[in-house]
Amino acid sequence: MSWSCEKTIALITGANQGIGYAVAQHLVEKGTFTVLLGSRDAERGAKAAVDLDPSSEIVQAITIDVTDDASIQAAADHVAAKYGRLDVLVNNAGINNELEAYMLHLQTGATTDLEPLSLAKLRKAYHEVYEVNLFGAAAVTEAFSPLLDTAISPARIVFVSSHTGSLTLRSDSASPWHERMSRASFPIYRSSKAALNMLTLHYAAKFDSRGWKVNASCPNLTATSFTKDSGLGRPPYESAVNIVRLACLGEDGETGTCSDEKEIIGW
Repeated sequence: MSWSCEKTIALITGANQGIGYAVAQHLVEKGTFTVLLGSRDAERGAKAAVDLDPSSEIVQAITIDVTDDASIQAAADHVAAKYGRLDVLVNNAGINNELEAYMLHLQTGATTDLEPLSLAKLRKAYHEVYEVNLFGAAAVTEAFSPLLDTAISPARIVFVSSHTGSLTLRSDSASPWHERMSRASFPIYRSSKAALNMLTLHYAAKFDSRGWKVNASCPNLTATSFTKDSGLGRPPYESAVNIVRLACLGEDGETGTCSDEKEIIGW
């Protein structure tokens, strides 16, 4: 059965909590979206969807594990069968497996560097993060591209990146970000986001002739379970603002950019 409603259909991965959930909140409030709330855990996804929309008329939970190709394809098949198209894709799912050790290290008051991982553990740690942050985003984009090709207006894709993945902010000594970004910290997470930035540029170029708007957004430090409930960062609802702006771009909107709510961020 195809979907006849002309509301904009948006899929958000990793949306049962944190920034993804806040993006869904914003879109629900706009009143012009059907929100497909992507979650790896079906039970948590269903609960989050009901919390946002008790009527189940605006928000639908979609089970999608971005590290599992069968799950991604099943989600794409479900959206194709029920809605027949997709207008907006927000690649939000992401992890940082370096945070827990870092927070514990700070709590001890240690002034030395973290103990290095064994080579086997290091490779495993890189693989875990890249599976979600990069490979998952690429696989989801590929799987849903045929549906985005039937969008009611030029499709919009938003990759949720990070200031910490910017090579410009890392290397430009004149930048106010430089002191913070030049620290030797979180190489796994940061390199995955730098790679995601290149993926953004790839898809912006690939789909430019179709008029699609493909951009990356940097939410900044946000107080979520992602930051291990450390209390650091601003509320997710604030961090979602630019992601939502990019998801709602018109035909004259930018493409191939990385930004936050204040400015364009150098790659």
